[in-house]
Amino acid sequence: MEYVHLSAIGSLIGTISIVLVYIYLYALYREHYIGIWAISWLVLLSRYILFDSGLLAWKQSVLLVLIYQLSINISALMFVWGTHMFVNKPINKWWLYGTGIISFLGSILNAFFSSLIYKLIVPLVFGSLVCMWIGIILIRFSNLEGIGRLITGYAYILWGFLNLSMPFVINITWFLPWGYALGGILRLFIAIGTLMIYFEKTRVDLITRETQYRLLAENAIDVIYSYKLLPERKVEYISPSALEVTGYNAEEYYSNDTLILNLIHPEDQALLNDFISNFPSSTNMPLTLRLIRKDKVVLWIEQKCVTIFDENGHLIALQGIVRDITTRKKLEQMSSLLDRMNMVGSMASTVAHEIRNPMTTVRGYLQVMGRKQEYQKDNDKFNLMIEEIDRANSIIREYLSLSREKLANLKQCSLNNIIAALFPLIQADAASSKVSVNLDIIPIPEILLDENEIRQLLLNLVRNGIEAMPAGGNLDICTFMEDNKVVLSISDQGSGIPSHLLDKLGTPFITTKDTGTGLGLPICYQIAHRHKANIKISTSHEGTTFYVYFTSQIA
Repeated sequence: MEYVHLSAIGSLIGTISIVLVYIYLYALYREHYIGIWAISWLVLLSRYILFDSGLLAWKQSVLLVLIYQLSINISALMFVWGTHMFVNKPINKWWLYGTGIISFLGSILNAFFSSLIYKLIVPLVFGSLVCMWIGIILIRFSNLEGIGRLITGYAYILWGFLNLSMPFVINITWFLPWGYALGGILRLFIAIGTLMIYFEKTRVDLITRETQYRLLAENAIDVIYSYKLLPERKVEYISPSALEVTGYNAEEYYSNDTLILNLIHPEDQALLNDFISNFPSSTNMPLTLRLIRKDKVVLWIEQKCVTIFDENGHLIALQGIVRDITTRKKLEQMSSLLDRMNMVGSMASTVAHEIRNPMTTVRGYLQVMGRKQEYQKDNDKFNLMIEEIDRANSIIREYLSLSREKLANLKQCSLNNIIAALFPLIQADAASSKVSVNLDIIPIPEILLDENEIRQLLLNLVRNGIEAMPAGGNLDICTFMEDNKVVLSISDQGSGIPSHLLDKLGTPFITTKDTGTGLGLPICYQIAHRHKANIKISTSHEGTTFYVYFTSQIA
């Protein structure tokens, strides 16, 4: 009997070891299926301690045998439940029905038979089949790799066969210690294999997540970066999108940790210096500034970052995202421009008429007084005053044209025909300024236009082009199709638009000309807005081109 007790103790140790393994894994990872497995093993351990160890004289007690049967059925059902969760499948309701039926049959056999074999045969067969089923599931589960699943799977199958034989060999004295010992060894293998399975599964999950995060970072439109500050400054990681945004690839940033600082627009260096000097509080707000790309194109970026500290509270790294917001900035500028023009328009509708009425009176009296004999010697002065009043009236007319209440009278017509009708007038105006006008129009479809407004837009842009070439030059007027849009382009050979004024173009009263009113381009933008068109500008020291993209419906 001593060998039997030693074997039972060895079996108990194997069960305790697997319970500890599952409790450790659940405490570490908080996976629900591990918790369910741990409970099922605890139920099984309780059965070994109370019944199989001989602590209770249960074999002749109907109640204790019933409890023994229920412990087998409950632990088996929880094994099934945990396994279904492990393989990400819902448990079949027939497992619940089957467990209830088996418990009912076991209680009947317990009540009507005295032989222990008959009392335990149904729950032990059920428990053995569950063990074999779990073993087959683990062996066939394709998401698991490594030898751990094979060790655990085959150990479950062998343990199932061993449990299936126990009712028939439980009274064989010489086999009983070997059975207990073999069961303990198999459970020990299950514990070891389970550890191997879970650690392998964790490794695969980590690799999968790392791959997903890397794909996310490497395919993101925004630039994701990690910049190390201590013990030395260097770029630890920067996503491949840096090439698309800045024109420099990741390797160039790794080899030159100050490259990003060299890209900052000179006018925004103060913003960056202020951001750096106020670490880490400055990281609470996004940093918006301009970068100069490798191809010298200026773009707006928005940078958001988080600070990384070591255990001593030292700032050691920055991790963040850089987003190209150039398009958003342009939209904001356009929206601001339209708001300002609407403000000017609302002022025009209430103020302009009040200014023109007294000026008309003054002009009339100046003409009357200028005809009198006593004022003939001051005739030049009267004419000058009348000219200035006329100039003021022309400004007011342009001012009134910005009124937001004005609606475009859109009709289906040809842009080429409008240009052709105005071409003689444009040529005459250009000739007086020694400018040669070249017309390059190709057949384009008719679109919805307000002819009067398009004439005004064309004349304003042409006048700007002519005035940009005081020494003469060539002015090109072209029409063409691009991306299913009708495009009007007007190019001059002037000195270009200064960069500090480029962002302000279209703002009322902003002009590059000494005698300009600053209302011509705002009117053009307003006309384009009413036509749902878009104005783009290309400028350099060799000249400027205005492109008007008409997005109205084409017939």
